[in-house]
Amino acid sequence: MSRPDDTLESIAVLDLMGSGSEHLPGMDSTSVPLPEARLSSDEPIRVSVPAPPPLTEEELILHFNQLAREHAQLREREPGEPVEPGDDVQLDIIGYANERLIPFSIRSEMWMELEPQDELPGFVETLAGSAVGDCVGIELVLPESYPVESLRGVRARFMVDLLAAREVMLPDPESEEFLRELGRGNTLPEVMEALGEELLEERSDARWLEARNRVLEGLASRVEVDLPDSLIDEEIRRRWELAEGQTVREKNFSPEETQEALDAWKADPATRAEVERRLRTSLALKAVAERDQLQLEEGGEFGVLEKYLDAYGLQESEVREALANPDTAVPLINLAWHLFTVEHVMEQAEIHFEGEES
Repeated sequence: MSRPDDTLESIAVLDLMGSGSEHLPGMDSTSVPLPEARLSSDEPIRVSVPAPPPLTEEELILHFNQLAREHAQLREREPGEPVEPGDDVQLDIIGYANERLIPFSIRSEMWMELEPQDELPGFVETLAGSAVGDCVGIELVLPESYPVESLRGVRARFMVDLLAAREVMLPDPESEEFLRELGRGNTLPEVMEALGEELLEERSDARWLEARNRVLEGLASRVEVDLPDSLIDEEIRRRWELAEGQTVREKNFSPEETQEALDAWKADPATRAEVERRLRTSLALKAVAERDQLQLEEGGEFGVLEKYLDAYGLQESEVREALANPDTAVPLINLAWHLFTVEHVMEQAEIHFEGEES
């Protein structure tokens, strides 16, 4: 299975941005001290963002089909009822290869559409026809594109609990009622034109995100710091805990299996490289905040977070309540500091968007 989705501002890494922080928060008494970090240059970071390829008809159709699925009628399948391609299914998954747990393969109560996946050829095809409540063993050969490089071409076995399923009944894509529900026009051509404009706007947002990522990568490359393995291990442990730890305990893994699951994450080269990059980014941002003596006005954290409520799926009332509670305020304060510092870095950066007039 692929690695869990992980935004640039992972909560574990964000903790590093706490004002005056000298250790990783949330750890036991054997906290790993943060190393000293300095920036090799104070020059503005310069990046160039490539122009995106032209919008394709396939992208428009895919976007339209996704909207159609969001407006589909759903029917819960009964226990013992077979599932079919196109259903939404809820699964518990554990994968094994070479008689060991596959890193990143443990999933609990995960919903997915029952459609073929390039990453796991044969997985969906074997699961189709199984009944709600079944435990299914699925054997397949991991493809050459599998995210964990060392497991490419290896035979794997996945134990899957089919917890629930929903039949998805798609609307008639040309019905006037459905088109009106979309709120993007009264005819199919009008809707497709509106969807094209939406996709172009999304591309514009994506280019700004790409610009930010390139700027932060440039910043991380300037930080001079010696990252101890213990710090990288602790960050990986925290990510594993969020992604798999609870499920491992619920499944009553033995202590040896639990350690094996964690060690598989720690041993994955791509994971270690990604964690190191993000730690360097956070330490670089911390160095910028100290160098430029950045200050947030008292109570200014909400003013920063307010701009990102939609992006993070946060509610204003919940954020205000959490900031007012000392037990829940720290992660949000750290997030505000992170975003505030990123904004400061972006204001100083020189960004060129290829294909756009200067």
